[in-house]
Amino acid sequence: MPSKVQIFSKPDCPYCEAAKSALDETGLPFDAHDVTASDRNADLSIFHSGVSTVPQIFIGETHVNGSADLLALKVADRLLPLAAQALGSLDLDRYSDAELNAGAEDYVLRDAIPEIDGSRSDNESDWPILQLYKEFFGFWPNCFYYQYHWPEVAYRQFVYCHNVGAIGGGKEVLGAPVMNALGYATSNAHGCNYCQVHSASVGGDESAGYATAIDAARDGDYSGEFGPFEAALAELVAHAATNSVTDDDLARVRGYGDDARFTKLPVEANISAAAMIASAFGFLNVFNDLTGVKVEAEWAQKAENGAGIDTGRHGASEDRQSTNLDYDLPEGGPSMAMMIANYGKDAMLAGGPMQYMRKHVGLKPAWVDVWPLPLRPTHVRFYVGVMTDEDSDTNSVSITPELKHLMARVSHIAKGNDYLAAVEGFLAWIAGGKSSQAVERVRHAFDAAHGREMNAEAFTDRERAALQLAWVSAQTPLTTPRRFVRAAIEHYTPTELVHLITVCAMASMLQRFAAIAKPEMEPEVCDFLSDHDLPLDTLAIKYPLPSDIRRSVTAVRQMA
Repeated sequence: MPSKVQIFSKPDCPYCEAAKSALDETGLPFDAHDVTASDRNADLSIFHSGVSTVPQIFIGETHVNGSADLLALKVADRLLPLAAQALGSLDLDRYSDAELNAGAEDYVLRDAIPEIDGSRSDNESDWPILQLYKEFFGFWPNCFYYQYHWPEVAYRQFVYCHNVGAIGGGKEVLGAPVMNALGYATSNAHGCNYCQVHSASVGGDESAGYATAIDAARDGDYSGEFGPFEAALAELVAHAATNSVTDDDLARVRGYGDDARFTKLPVEANISAAAMIASAFGFLNVFNDLTGVKVEAEWAQKAENGAGIDTGRHGASEDRQSTNLDYDLPEGGPSMAMMIANYGKDAMLAGGPMQYMRKHVGLKPAWVDVWPLPLRPTHVRFYVGVMTDEDSDTNSVSITPELKHLMARVSHIAKGNDYLAAVEGFLAWIAGGKSSQAVERVRHAFDAAHGREMNAEAFTDRERAALQLAWVSAQTPLTTPRRFVRAAIEHYTPTELVHLITVCAMASMLQRFAAIAKPEMEPEVCDFLSDHDLPLDTLAIKYPLPSDIRRSVTAVRQMA
């Protein structure tokens, strides 16, 4: 008879061994399936989990996503109770080899989203972006062919309201070599080959060496460009990608402040700049991995030769050379500074960024209060642009602000960011009219994303598809198994898919920033959770037990 616990693993995997040891120490018998032993085992793991890494553990039919969650359950004394309430075992014989293989296939969404070329745009609002990338990259990057499906927000606001300030400001504080190294480190931790290639190629021949040098420094070899301070910053942004930043990570950066090799600015300015780099790549990693955008061929070759970085699941766009900006760009129109100021003025006219957020989403978020001060007006403009319907074409896109906040909540629960999961739940409740139905949708959004039994009337199939995509977007490394993205492709148009992907990317951007900045919970959010008996602990939301409601009320009231 099969055990309640099934674990998919592979030989010589320390994470797999840690998971098995935890099960042994807890006294839980398990059946192990080596994913290297057969294609069926490999497909079974991805088909049922939606994740390409191992170990993947199932307790009954409850999916426990990797060794970190399993160990957290053990430490929290939740592992045995979870097993005790499980009924039966995962049915490994239900599907044929062909069904498993089709469902586990990494189906890149670029195949469902046609490209839109904005490299010769006649909209003068786009001209500063074209000029920037001709100077910075030498070409209009491939990801923009998909971001241009939502030109006002995913393209213009991303560049003007976030990327210019985050990357440009980070470069000023950290220096170009460290900026490139941190972009590579956070993208490497996420697993985005597209952004790793870009980080190793954007600075010419030297930048390929930065990737190799920062890896060496993180291993304790400081003979290259980078020393212990830069290595500590790289660890910080890498851990931000997996939402695992600790106080020790921050203390290490501060402790090595006197050893900085590139910056003369205070340590706190460097931490803030690193958070901005991590946040920018948080957006890009998720957007680019969900779409599976191809890497520009010339840079793919450069990164492979210079740093041994391949294109992975993205592949290279051999059919298109990076010459899309090799023409005389339009002259005139607004400057980059004018466009940034134009987007920032809305928040200032509203009385400041916090008042702007209160007006548009119903909360003055604590994370905005710790965002770098000069970038707050444009940041809130971008957040509102993505998460509300202020800048959506309602004639062609029908995605409610409530669903967007629920998607972000699912992403943050999957990542284990208690703070942002709670805030986005609160904002979803506001967007849903503060009704009892809105509370239940907040309570069960993760259940819907993960295919658990629930009230069939709480969400439509279309909404479940969006929530499931949000769950997929929070995995590292991020792949898109056909079984887990098929519903989104079926229920949404290509342009709507880009809107959903942008919401997921925004959630990732905020998660990386919050992992480093660690904002405190807003009192209104604490009251909301307490008043409606909603758990704060994302581990409890992912793996619920009957006693969780009682525990959640106590924990939230203590925090408030």
